[in-house]
Amino acid sequence: MKKEWLLLLISVAATVIVTLGLIRWLAPDLLGAPTDLQLVQLDEKVPAFYKGVFREEHFNYTDLQLKDPLTRVRNHPLYPRVAVTGPHDILGFRNMAVPVAADVIAIGDSLTYGNNAIMEQNWPGYLQTAINRDDVNVYNMSTGGWAAVQYLDMFSNATLFEPRVMVVAFYTGNDSLESFMMVYGNEHWNWLMPDAGLSVADAPSVAFPAPETERWPVAFQDGVSTVFTPTLRLASNQDSPAVKAGYDIMAAVAGHISGLAEKAAVNVVFTIVPTKELVFAEKVKREGITVPQDYELLVQHESENIDGLAEAITALPNAVYIDLLTPLQNSALAAENLYTASMDGHPAAAGYRLIGETIAQQISHFIPQRACGLYALQNGDSYQMLMVNKEGVWNFTSEDSIEKNGWSPGTVRSIKLRDIINLPHHGVIATVDKARFGPAFCESAQ
Repeated sequence: MKKEWLLLLISVAATVIVTLGLIRWLAPDLLGAPTDLQLVQLDEKVPAFYKGVFREEHFNYTDLQLKDPLTRVRNHPLYPRVAVTGPHDILGFRNMAVPVAADVIAIGDSLTYGNNAIMEQNWPGYLQTAINRDDVNVYNMSTGGWAAVQYLDMFSNATLFEPRVMVVAFYTGNDSLESFMMVYGNEHWNWLMPDAGLSVADAPSVAFPAPETERWPVAFQDGVSTVFTPTLRLASNQDSPAVKAGYDIMAAVAGHISGLAEKAAVNVVFTIVPTKELVFAEKVKREGITVPQDYELLVQHESENIDGLAEAITALPNAVYIDLLTPLQNSALAAENLYTASMDGHPAAAGYRLIGETIAQQISHFIPQRACGLYALQNGDSYQMLMVNKEGVWNFTSEDSIEKNGWSPGTVRSIKLRDIINLPHHGVIATVDKARFGPAFCESAQ
């Protein structure tokens, strides 16, 4: 009898040990295993995180761009600064680094990336300069060859940076056709089709770059000269079902982005960058220059397309539209050389500066004044008492230190982590210095 009990106990013990072993292996959380001792099985369908970030091809700088199944192309991550391209951060965007939080995010194509200009002289760079605050950062999430579909795809990612405002820049030079080709040529984006009866075969043919016979050099009376390519730009603005569908996609994308912005509590601003040909249209007219038929048609149709898209954006309940055509045309009339003398449709530095400064004037009210004073930062169930001034962030560790530096209990305000996360942190305030750490400093800074 005793032998049977002993065998039963051994059998039960063995079963428990095996069971615990299986649980420990398959579901360690059930046994409260420390996180650093838990093993994660490698998923062959999902690469390990660092393998996905630091990929061998990212350290081969042969190509400026790489192919992508969802966005068609993406910028080469970690691309160095070379002439008027780069530098690219680890995500492949044209910035020195990826911020933890971004105040302003720009999304667009090559005209927002800044072809023809060094990084500091593209329009996001001039926007940063015009804002003129070291506590506000502008992050550029743009890629040449992108259009409305990619702007929508990237917008959700951009909200993770907790921006105060996002600027989405459409371009009438090619966004309509590129948007059309993405939606009708990639199953992932078919849900954006405005007309199921169309196909990629309905897209007008485009010769790029424009052949010699389609280039129109113009020299103005004030010495400004450039080369127009009206046939190339007319392809994305002509009266055709594919172009109309492209502009419908752009308007629909603006609506979807507006909805995403509302959910994320982000201010969204849309703008439309016109073609070089339309920017100079009034100047061409005033000087009485005889124009090719394609130029005349381009000016007519592009103006109508901008008006239609701007009207659709303006009708959105929580979106702002910034007009760039008017300031660009006015500047062109004033002998400002906004573009190069070549056929390149991208602005020169002066054109980018005007765009950046125009946008800065329209979004400044979305950016709050720099924090300065005594703040409480919630940390779980407790609060950290912080002093924020032009030097950065400091920690108060005691009520005595707070009072001795001149603060009364009623002066403390709450603050969010994203509002100080990019500011330098200097540690603990261990001294009494009312001029530096008291109310007097913030009062004098106003």
